[in-house]
Amino acid sequence: MKTFNTLPDWAKGTIAVIGVATLVYAGWLVKKGIDKLKENKDEREEDKAQKEELENLQEQGIQPTISDATALGLANTIQSLLDGCELTGSEEEVVNQILASVKNQADWVKLQQKFGTRTIDNCGWGTGDTTYDLRSLLSDQLDSFDWGFNLYLTKLKNGLQSKGITF
Repeated sequence: MKTFNTLPDWAKGTIAVIGVATLVYAGWLVKKGIDKLKENKDEREEDKAQKEELENLQEQGIQPTISDATALGLANTIQSLLDGCELTGSEEEVVNQILASVKNQADWVKLQQKFGTRTIDNCGWGTGDTTYDLRSLLSDQLDSFDWGFNLYLTKLKNGLQSKGITF
């Protein structure tokens, strides 16, 4: 059996390149795993905070008017309407559905809780994805104008505020 020193230069180079590539890939996998753990921890902390806020609201007598299934369905609809290259009509639909469904602060918190964090496709091929919670998604994506020249985000915030809901 030949030792490393007796191998031709091209074989030594190949082994070195494969070794370095393996180390770089292993490092990338470890970093990706650590990032995922941090993301999961942040999600758990946010979920815990929303549960506590919902419990506090219920103790104050503010009960959700929407069921878990309705909140989850609305969260899924929001995701599908804002995934990829959304249109002005889809942004308007998101605002209208939220304002029609969310009646009080407990509903808003429940909707955020059921939405959690989701990965949304950015507009355009090769642009990647972005992970959002509900407020971040709405703040980032509701940027088109309606015919009255109002931003849809402003329309949503004003509509929620008129119901006593803090965005």
